[in-house]
Amino acid sequence: MPATSRSVVLLSFAALLLTLVVSGFTNLDFLVQDRLFDADTQSWLWDKGEPVARLFLYTGPKIALAALAAACLIALMASIRWDWARRRRRGLALLLISLIIVPATIGALKTATNVACPARSDRYGGNVPTVALFERYPDGERPQERQRCFPAGHASGGFALFALVFLFEGQAARRRAVAAALVIGGTMAAYKMAIGDHFLSHTLITMEIAALIVALTGMAADRLVERIGPRP
Repeated sequence: MPATSRSVVLLSFAALLLTLVVSGFTNLDFLVQDRLFDADTQSWLWDKGEPVARLFLYTGPKIALAALAAACLIALMASIRWDWARRRRRGLALLLISLIIVPATIGALKTATNVACPARSDRYGGNVPTVALFERYPDGERPQERQRCFPAGHASGGFALFALVFLFEGQAARRRAVAAALVIGGTMAAYKMAIGDHFLSHTLITMEIAALIVALTGMAADRLVERIGPRP
């Protein structure tokens, strides 16, 4: 696993840099988001207040991920007597840690970056000046309230599920775990884009940071085991 983790770290970091460059110096975000916004009706592809979609794509996933974290904690405490959990202590611990650290990291970045959601941008009917990722707000037009839309926070819990790979041994099972995280995180992210809460780059950067954190967490755990493990 360490060699695989190192490869994931390098690939995630490279993808992160590429996404930052492309989103910061091209109009890709706007080209994608323009397709999700109807300028004539000033409405997004999906109504943010629609209750069914909000239940299944916003509230439901948040509850399910919190329940999964709680289940991991309970399984770890029960692993003293539960053989299934005892054999998977490392994987359960890394999954729990990832479900906590990934959203917390993204949340901290959201607070620091001061980037507005598409729906708040004057390009899409809002009152915040439209600026690219690395651009400053025009003089005298900086929003009074701090904006918290970059990276994408909602999808961070879904992409934290990359840590499911630590519960499996075979490559096929690990690939299925990664695919599940991509589908869950991607679906959560697509919903937020469709209601005007995030640009494409917000989602991609969250995904790449999640993969980076999960891989680094696995490497740190392996290094810790090497240091405290039995010596010959």
